[in-house]
Amino acid sequence: MDNVNMIELTDGFLSVGILPMAGGRIVSLRREDGCNLLKSDPALWTADCPVPSAQLLDFTAYNGHEVWVGPQSQWWKHQDINLEKRESDLFWPPDPYISYGRYRITSRTACSLVMVGPDSPVSGIRFTKRISLDGRGGLRFEVEACNIRPVPMAWDLWMLTRTDGHNPVFVPVASPDEVRVGPPTHSYEGPAPYEVLKVGADAYFTFTPELRDASFSASTAKAFIHPCRPFMATLSGDSLLVIHFEHHDQQLLHPEQTEVELYNYASEDAAALMEMEYHAPYVLLQPGQTMSACEFWQVLPYVGSRTREDICRALKEVK
Repeated sequence: MDNVNMIELTDGFLSVGILPMAGGRIVSLRREDGCNLLKSDPALWTADCPVPSAQLLDFTAYNGHEVWVGPQSQWWKHQDINLEKRESDLFWPPDPYISYGRYRITSRTACSLVMVGPDSPVSGIRFTKRISLDGRGGLRFEVEACNIRPVPMAWDLWMLTRTDGHNPVFVPVASPDEVRVGPPTHSYEGPAPYEVLKVGADAYFTFTPELRDASFSASTAKAFIHPCRPFMATLSGDSLLVIHFEHHDQQLLHPEQTEVELYNYASEDAAALMEMEYHAPYVLLQPGQTMSACEFWQVLPYVGSRTREDICRALKEVK
């Protein structure tokens, strides 16, 4: 049921909760009568949403699923309403008009939604988001970006899906050479452990937060991955969430990015976080021109053992 901020779509199999007033993000995804598969704080769903501003540099962690533009190094370089940020080498936070923009609903049914975001004076783009459920455990998410400026703008579309950092996440790879793992985000954090797990003829990259160095309060890392099959997956409770995307050659992506990126914040407490990220191609948009990207999510019941090997064997059947 909708609340003051959240809209809920349902098709009898899945329910999805969306916050149009906080960047048009998805904050809840669950099988009927099941638990939320996304990392998000319900206390924020009914709270007042931040008002977008180029001076709004605090980041409210609504989490869930949202869309940014990339690369991160260019976030504040193409605007003149916060000159201090434009000249700074500190890229964070992302465009507040993207993260907290108020979306206008243009079409809605019980199991679909189309909404249009604001024009961003920071990134020079406007998003249109389309969400639909298929009645079989699937969700299609599409985002379209329009260049609202009178000059060309170059960005990629960067989708982020956040889950509990204790949940295992898997990306199929041809070999360990297709993965690069960065250092901890901060010097006071430990490295996030990981492995490339071989199961039969297949291999999967996975973080292993249960093996982290307990002498650090948290361990962090970002993995840059060239997947051999176009999906990533996570197990949450008794549900397997598989995120499919369109496969692209690395030459079409910005050199700072890879098609899949995983960020893991591993800790013992509820702050543990996993970000499952997908980058679409880097595109130069002429004034008024648009580009789009989409993901298709499958939510599958899982009844096997919870070993990583058995989860990977189940993923072999993913189409």
